[in-house]
This record gives sequence, structure tokens and C-alpha cells, in this order.
Amino acid sequence: MLNLKPSSDSDRRTLNFLEKNPSLSQCLLDDCGPNLSQVATIIEPVLNASSRCEVSSFYIQAVSTGRTAFLTTNLPDDRATQVTSVGASWLIGRNSTCAISIKSSSISRCHAVIGHCPDRGFYIMDVGSSNGTFLNGRRLPALEQRLLNDGDLVELSYTRFEFFISGFGVHKPICQETQVG
Repeated sequence: MLNLKPSSDSDRRTLNFLEKNPSLSQCLLDDCGPNLSQVATIIEPVLNASSRCEVSSFYIQAVSTGRTAFLTTNLPDDRATQVTSVGASWLIGRNSTCAISIKSSSISRCHAVIGHCPDRGFYIMDVGSSNGTFLNGRRLPALEQRLLNDGDLVELSYTRFEFFISGFGVHKPICQETQVG
């Protein structure tokens, strides 16, 4: 499927990532074209997300190409990267059916949602968890969407992670307290 020729180390790492994630590969190639270097500009931040962590060893990296959005994370295993399916929202919780499943008794079965609106950006919403969702130290009211910024600190109960955003046409919210209506 991937008849792309790498011309740099970045291209080789990108090609390796695409081969490990075939369903994502087709979406990225559709959005970026068959230019491996252009796809690499999307994938490089994903491959380097853990090195951006300053406060926690865990992260969620949100990626948008304008038409395609997905998340990568090292939750719950900081030694491996998990890639979600392409979508517009991803449930996080203890339940194994969640897009990001965290096996911790302090995390609710269905704890929070990260979503993406192409015209507004990425947001987070607590879905009625027992122990709360916090954005930059402030507890979020249940069912209220808050826009996320690159570098935000998110806490789901006692689990802390940094949130990063990359990609093409990425909307960068100006105000952290903006509610998504």
C-alpha cells in the first residue's frame, strides 16, 4: 500500500509509523497527498510528544489535518504510544470500550470526552465523573465543554497528563476559559 520512498530520517520514522497504523495512513495520505515529507510534518510531533512533557510523564497529543483528527497517548503505559481511531470525539475512562482506557480505580468508567470541532479546535468535557476533571488546576463542571490549548495540564482524578496539539489548520483558542456552545 505504501510505495513511498523516504529521503530523510524523519521520512523513515514517518513511514514506520504509517505502516504500524494502516487505517490512519490512508486518511493522512488523502489529506496530505503522497508527499512523505508533508505527512512527516504531521507525524513528527506525535513521535516526539513525550519529550515535550514538563510536568507529567503522560500526554495526549491531538492531531488535526483539517478533515482528519485523532489522538495519540502514552496513557496508561508511558513506554508505548496508543493511537486512537480517526473521529470527532474520544471517550476516556476505566471501561475497556473507551477510546483511551485507564485502569485506575479513581477513574470513572466513563470519565471525560475529548472532542474536536474543525472550526473551534479541541475541547474536553467531564461526563459526570465521581472524582472530577481538572483543566490547569480548575475543576470542570460536568457536561460543560472547555477548549484546550497546546500545553494544557489535564487531571482526571489523580491521573495527570499534558495536552498537545499539532497538525494543519489547527485552531488555537485564545482563552482557556472559553466554553464550546
